[in-house]
Amino acid sequence: MSKRLIAILTFVLAVGLTAAAYAEVQNVKVSGDLLISGVSRQQFDLDKGVKGDTVNDSEDMFLSQTRLRVDADLTDNVMTTIRLINERNWDEESTTNTDIDLDLAFVTLKEFLFSPLSVTVGRQELRYGNGLIIGAANTYAVATVNGVPTDLSIRKAFDGIKAVLNYDPLVVDLVYAKINESNNKRNEDTDLYGVNAAYAFNNKLKAEAYLWNKNNSLTDDSQNIKTIGALVSAMPAEDLVATLEYAYQFGQSTTAGEDKQRAFALQAYVNYVFSKAKYTPMIGAKYTYLSGDKNNDDTKDTAWYAMYYDQYSSPIAFAILPFTDVQAISLNAGMKPTEDTAISATWANYRLAESLPGGVMQSNKRDGGGTLYTYAMQTNKKDLGNEFDLMGTYDYTEDVQLGLMFGYFKPGKAFAANNRRQATELIGSMKVSF
Repeated sequence: MSKRLIAILTFVLAVGLTAAAYAEVQNVKVSGDLLISGVSRQQFDLDKGVKGDTVNDSEDMFLSQTRLRVDADLTDNVMTTIRLINERNWDEESTTNTDIDLDLAFVTLKEFLFSPLSVTVGRQELRYGNGLIIGAANTYAVATVNGVPTDLSIRKAFDGIKAVLNYDPLVVDLVYAKINESNNKRNEDTDLYGVNAAYAFNNKLKAEAYLWNKNNSLTDDSQNIKTIGALVSAMPAEDLVATLEYAYQFGQSTTAGEDKQRAFALQAYVNYVFSKAKYTPMIGAKYTYLSGDKNNDDTKDTAWYAMYYDQYSSPIAFAILPFTDVQAISLNAGMKPTEDTAISATWANYRLAESLPGGVMQSNKRDGGGTLYTYAMQTNKKDLGNEFDLMGTYDYTEDVQLGLMFGYFKPGKAFAANNRRQATELIGSMKVSF
């Protein structure tokens, strides 16, 4: 009886595999990219050490970030995408642990049920506006993989479902994403729900409104953060781009003694390109305000909750500063000396939105060893510091781009005296796309 059952199951499996092999495929596209970087980071812990100490916190490494993507058009209006990824510090990988991970895996159904509706199901990238609220899942920031600092990771995808209603010029996205799944307990998951409505008044003016709800049941006290906001993007003149975004948070916080979330964020950005001038110069400015919590003795947590952001005004600050309780001003300029080269420079100033009572400040990111960046802070000081960055790129061919970036961060008086050592970063890169 058992042999007969095994034979039947084997036959069923063979039929299933054969049927799958003959699924109709109209078009297949294979693409990918390889980014190789040499990274030198000095004093990202900002620690001066004790007198006479020769503390020299540095990370020097070569990184490879490889992605391979397959897009397949099946029957009409059915498309699938799979992308594999490997990120590693050179010599961090073993033959028993290749860490080839699933980066994207989704199916898209166009004109699902009726023509304006498209549905995407599976692991996919979600980015809205300028990435102030939703841009990267940040699951990679929980722990490093193969020695890659988490701020340098290119993993951004969410596991979820997205429904898009396209009533041009109105486009509405309905999103559900599973952030964390508890396998051993019920009702202890983290979920993200949201709606984003974008309306294009014309080719120079667009407005978006959104509502996002993060429900976190991983602790005894559930966290429920709602973020509502709007973004306006405009081209008031030729070559001039400007955006303005405001978001407000409310709901249930898990901060000790402060069960009500009441926070806000404001961001303005302007950029102008002199497209008709020699070398195509450009200038830009950005202002960001993320509220802080001035009073820890009331029932309201007014510190901005970072959600799933994917931006900052400068790269070192992206690594070492948390995305809350900060106001940042940045100025940038760039030009194209030749058709194949581009150079740019950025200055950014960071201040606390609200003075800290002292203690420590912790980043959302980790170094290559998996350690969170954590800093001792002064009492009642707001100056976080200044950052200067220089960047250059060279398009060696249409498929190969070479890059070089230098960054310098000078801590301000909000850091404790022993945590004011300057941080520097030098990254050389080569990216190949196919």
